[in-house]
Amino acid sequence: MTIGAGESAVRVDDGSAPAFLGWRMLGVAFMANFLASAVTLSPFGNFVVPMSEAFQVHPSTIGYGIAMAILTMGIAGPFVGRWLDQGLARRMMTVGALLTGVGLLMLSRATELWYAGFCYVGIACMGAAFFGVMPSMTLIANWFVRRRGLAIGITVAGATVASYVAPATSQYLIDHYGWRTAVFAFGCLTLGVSVPLFARFVIARPEEAGQLPDGDAPSQAEEVGPSEDCALRETSDLMRDPQLWLLAVGFGLVMTSPVVLIGVAVPYGQSLGFSGQDANLFYLAMAPFSLLGKLVIGGLADVAPIKPAIVMVVLVNVLVWWLFYIEPSYTLFVVTGAIYGVGIGGAAPLHGVAQGLVFGRANFGRAGGLGAMAAVPLLAIASAASHALLGATGSYSASFVLQMSLVSLGGLLLVFLPIPRHSPGAS
Repeated sequence: MTIGAGESAVRVDDGSAPAFLGWRMLGVAFMANFLASAVTLSPFGNFVVPMSEAFQVHPSTIGYGIAMAILTMGIAGPFVGRWLDQGLARRMMTVGALLTGVGLLMLSRATELWYAGFCYVGIACMGAAFFGVMPSMTLIANWFVRRRGLAIGITVAGATVASYVAPATSQYLIDHYGWRTAVFAFGCLTLGVSVPLFARFVIARPEEAGQLPDGDAPSQAEEVGPSEDCALRETSDLMRDPQLWLLAVGFGLVMTSPVVLIGVAVPYGQSLGFSGQDANLFYLAMAPFSLLGKLVIGGLADVAPIKPAIVMVVLVNVLVWWLFYIEPSYTLFVVTGAIYGVGIGGAAPLHGVAQGLVFGRANFGRAGGLGAMAAVPLLAIASAASHALLGATGSYSASFVLQMSLVSLGGLLLVFLPIPRHSPGAS
């Protein structure tokens, strides 16, 4: 018989229980995070210098691209969240991957700065908003409830892997073949891998496959209804909830840390006298500790209060920016990467768990999309401010002080956010 709804359907032999498809969705979500980050944000710093030389502008001008990209993703957030809660994940993620791939191919042939910005920001990054962090986290929040923290930790680990693989790969391609070839290769990767992956395997909700979150046994009814975690709220009600904005602004300020660091880590290392490849070892040191933080902190968030973990994440991020401020030696620069991995590794799963606990899985996409209207401008402003301060002062010090302040403020807001131990309606 065929059990399904919405976009997807799964055929199951009568008399046999289908394998839980949540683990397959977890693999897809991991790849979505990896690919979205690997071809847009993670390698951005490696392209700043060669693109500024190609278009004959100051590197800080290219650096504004990441702020514009993040702002564009934020504008898409409310629409993305609504489509996700409507069960349109497969269609949206496939179209997004197509846009990103085409945008990167166009960027590789750009001869004018305005056109390059349009291809990257308006097409490639807009597409990434349709299949990246928010869609993949919402997909996993729909498939997991009791193990949501660990599952989201694994999901966002894809971006961590990308943050090492993509800068090193892009630097190699830039050094040997030029930045245009590197961008072209990333476009081909997106079209060749992401589009068929999402079109074939994404299923928005377990109910569409006759299953329940976490692989729980379904009821005797042939059509599986939504679980009690799925208490739907009106969008207008969500918008009036102060918890939504406190959560969004608090984590938004904390997450300015990785957004700013993406654009400055490699150039800052080079300003200290390190080569591009040596500076990329920051990410090599970061990756294993970030992965560990995502899995351990995400897993603990499923069984313990999450506020102590939030405080730890905030304090470690402040420490990282202070270490940058004191102009570290090369050894300390690399060690800072490891410290940063611990500090930022748990931030995304903590955000996802907190959002699920406060709003439930039926509202997860819209809560994230609406919150992005407040959070993403903060990310864009922080990124733009870091490059503006660099251009105005010729030094990174002022932007590092700003980051310490922003992350501290975000942590203070989150301390006052009431976070329940269970999702709305959950037993």
